[in-house]
Amino acid sequence: MDAIADNRRFWLACNAILIVLHIFGLYFYVRYGFDHAVAELWAVVMMIHMLEFPLAFIAVRDRGVRWGTTIMATLIFGFTWWVPTRRGVFHA
Repeated sequence: MDAIADNRRFWLACNAILIVLHIFGLYFYVRYGFDHAVAELWAVVMMIHMLEFPLAFIAVRDRGVRWGTTIMATLIFGFTWWVPTRRGVFHA
């Protein structure tokens, strides 16, 4: 498990998938509202990311990450940002 958890390429691939979800989610939301499944999935992911804020602040508090960076990165990437940052895979 540690091999995957410390693998930078794995976390970057997860973040790339989230970027694609954000792009398609925003597109389908603007185009169809929440009548499209991708827009609904995107909204659920965004809500989950917002619920992760307290965990993210706790996870990276000793890494010297600014609060604005923590909020934006967690909102965009969620745990695929703060877990590797806590482990030192991503540098603050």
